[in-house]
Formats: sequence, structure tokens, C-alpha cells
Amino acid sequence: MLQRDFALFKRGLIPALVLTLLLALSAALAGYAVSRMAGEGARPVKVAVVDEEGGLVSTLAIRLVSSQDSIASLMDLQETKKQEALDGLAAGRYAAVMILPDGYTDRIRSGQQGEGEILLSRAAASSFDVVSSLASFGELLLAAGQNAVFAGEALLRRHQASEAFYQAFLDKSNANLMDSALKMYHNGIRLSLSVYQGTGLSLSAYFAVAWLSFFMLLCGLFFPALYGQDCQKSMLARLYSVHIGPREFLSGKLLYPLVFRAALLMLVLIALSRFLPLSINILSMIFAAAALILASGYITFSAVILSASRGWQGLLTALAVLGLFLCGGLIPRGLLPPWILTAGRFSPFGAVFAGIAPLFGAEPDIAALLTGFGCLFVLALLCCRRLRQLPAKGEDL
Repeated sequence: MLQRDFALFKRGLIPALVLTLLLALSAALAGYAVSRMAGEGARPVKVAVVDEEGGLVSTLAIRLVSSQDSIASLMDLQETKKQEALDGLAAGRYAAVMILPDGYTDRIRSGQQGEGEILLSRAAASSFDVVSSLASFGELLLAAGQNAVFAGEALLRRHQASEAFYQAFLDKSNANLMDSALKMYHNGIRLSLSVYQGTGLSLSAYFAVAWLSFFMLLCGLFFPALYGQDCQKSMLARLYSVHIGPREFLSGKLLYPLVFRAALLMLVLIALSRFLPLSINILSMIFAAAALILASGYITFSAVILSASRGWQGLLTALAVLGLFLCGGLIPRGLLPPWILTAGRFSPFGAVFAGIAPLFGAEPDIAALLTGFGCLFVLALLCCRRLRQLPAKGEDL
């Protein structure tokens, strides 16, 4: 039986490779497009800056600050007039408006209290707490630095330092304060890669796993003869007469697509390693093997059960697309309600996803895998029942 299945597998190998290549290209492009859509929220927002002082010092300060990486990565600061800024905020051209009052630079340099104004659009209003916290943080940093300068100034006055020494101290202190503020982002902040929506994966890795799972499922559909040619009353009757039961009948139909998927997965991982960090170890390889077994079992058992029905490939494709949707591979996870994500996690697609994800650094999802193998067991029972019924009830296709 293995030899017959191998002949059927080999006969469909070339068309399957061509279709698989097209599927891989389509999945890669689609996954990249969806991941870009999910990451659009990280683009800098447009912020209008109203400088009511309008002097040389304030203009230089605004341009110096807006050119810093820590600011430019978050906001696109655009200097404008107050009324134009307010109109742009109302029209949605700006996410926020910052109004700097007249004389604010003198207040900063002399240590006096000064207040600016931040206006948020409705779309950005949900981030008010973040904006407020950042503004307070910057205010405290500035106040701490200025208080240090004022403490030194008071000390020099108390000890009656010379005017030249006093002025040199102020110039150097303020220069060091400005230099430290501008270097704060690089020297005082440690960047780390955050995970995507609590999945343990980066944004790119998440969509790579989702579309790779989709690819691993669908690439087995390109061998229709392997699954359906022997599922006929006359053929099964002859096979059963020589003591070939469902286990022997299914062994090759499971084995050869499994090997095909394993080879494809290795090639895909080699290609992805140029763009994404992988976590290749014994544990992740065991889970990846489980994902391949699940993908091969789902398609093989389902194809044999549905082999007498026309359009079974389209039905299985639709189910794979549904699984991709439930797991957030078509619409970003943040836009889906929690119950949909839970359904996706415990779906057959979610089980394949859970097996592949550790290759990209995610923690193993044992519950999803166990649920997946439970579904596989049910499918296996239904498939064996179908094969036993065919010789008695089936008809030649």
C-alpha cells in the first residue's frame, strides 16, 4: 500500500510544487501586508506647535528638540499659527496641538513657573493619561536640573564668588543641563522589543507564524489523487480482501504529505532566518513536529471523509481561512473581541499555530496542542468509520 501511495504522491508532486510555490508567494505577500496594517499605529503623529514667543531662542529650541530621535519617532512637529493649529485639530489634520506661551524660555532659564497648553483630538483623547504622564515626567526632569543649578548659584553667592566665576558656572551648568536632556533618550533609556498583544511574539513573528500555519495546512491539498483515488467501493473491497484495513490504507496518505511539509518548513525557516530571529532547539523542534503531524492529519482525514463530495478542497480551504481569521491573521488581534481569539486558540488552526510558534520564541501553548490532538483523534475515528462503511454502502466515483 505504501508503494501505491508513493506512486500517487509522486504523480502529483510536480503540480503540487508549482501550486505550493504560488501559495507560498501569496501567503508571504498577504502576511506582510496584514502585518504592516497592524503596525500602522506606530507611525509618528502630526502635532502642531504654536510658538507665541516667536524669538530666535525659542525657534532654535523647538527645532533642536524636534530633531531628536526620541521625539521624531513619536511625533511630527509642525510649527504653525494658533488659529491654523486649532482649525487643523478640528479637521483631523493634527492629533494634538502644543501651545508655548510668550516668555516661556526666560521662565525656564530663570527658574520661574511657566505653563504650556496641550490640546488633544478626539482620536488621541484616550491617550490623555500617557500624554499627561510624559509631560509631568519632563517637567520633573527639568525642575530637578534647574534646582541643581539654583543650589549651586546660592552656594556661590554665599561664599561671595567672583562675578566671572559665577557667570562661568551658570554658562557651563546650563550647557551641561541641555546636553544631558538631549542625550537622555540614548543614554538613559533602554529599548526592548515588546511582544504583540500578549502573544510572546513580535508583530512580524506573529504574522509569520499565522501565515506559515495556513501554508502548512493548505499545501497538503495539492494531492487530491492520493486521498481520493482509492476511496471507491470496488478498490476498498479488494484491499480489504487482502487484509489491508484503515490503518494500512491511511499510513502512506499521512506519511508522504508529512515528509513534504517537513521539507517545506525547513526551506521556509531558512528563508525567514534572514529577517526574523528563530529559536531552534530540541523543544521547539518537538512542537514543530507536533504541528506538522496535526496539519497532515487534519487534511488527510478530512480529505478521505469528504472525498466523495465535490468541492472538498474548497471547503477545507474555507475552513483554513476561517481559522486564520479567528487567530488574528486577517484582522489584527486588537480589533477582534476576546471570544473570537479564544475560539481561534482552541481551533485546529490554533493548534498548528501553537506548535510552530515556539520556533519564533513563544512559550508553548500546551492547552491548545492538547485540544488540537483531541480534534485529530475524533477526525481519525470518523475517517476509519467512513472507510469501513464505504465497501458496504459506497459507490464507485
